[in-house]
Amino acid sequence: MTGAVRARKPAWALLAQQLWAAALVWPALWAHAGVVFSTIHTFQFFPNGAYPNATLVQGSDGNFYGTTSSCGTNGAGTVFKLNTNGVLTTLYAFTGYNDGGGPEAGLVEGSDGYFYGTTSYGGTNEWGTVFRIIANGEVSSLYSFTGGYDGANP
Repeated sequence: MTGAVRARKPAWALLAQQLWAAALVWPALWAHAGVVFSTIHTFQFFPNGAYPNATLVQGSDGNFYGTTSSCGTNGAGTVFKLNTNGVLTTLYAFTGYNDGGGPEAGLVEGSDGYFYGTTSYGGTNEWGTVFRIIANGEVSSLYSFTGGYDGANP
């Protein structure tokens, strides 16, 4: 056999080399991007609710809207508005009765300016509701689940 024979590096050595390079570059990327994380609101159990499990939706007015799945002044969750300065306004506090309670999903803004959402319990049949709310806090219950063919606890 003539010529030089190249030795192959073990796979773990190649992986270690790549991880080392990534460890050196990663902090530089984040520092360069200038990523800053800051808390703009901390939820308290009362009066503005707790457990904001769903995503926020930005309304056409520029504010963010969301739900908390429990607590609030009536103990059954809330719908809130959050401006970009971190000021939170509770628009509605669910009672857990005919209006429903425990909203676990996010809101959707309709073309009519209302926000639509669901509650996981309550309503006339106690299996949850579909509701709509306008930015001033006026809520209408649109549908109560029966627990039958239409399902329950959205």
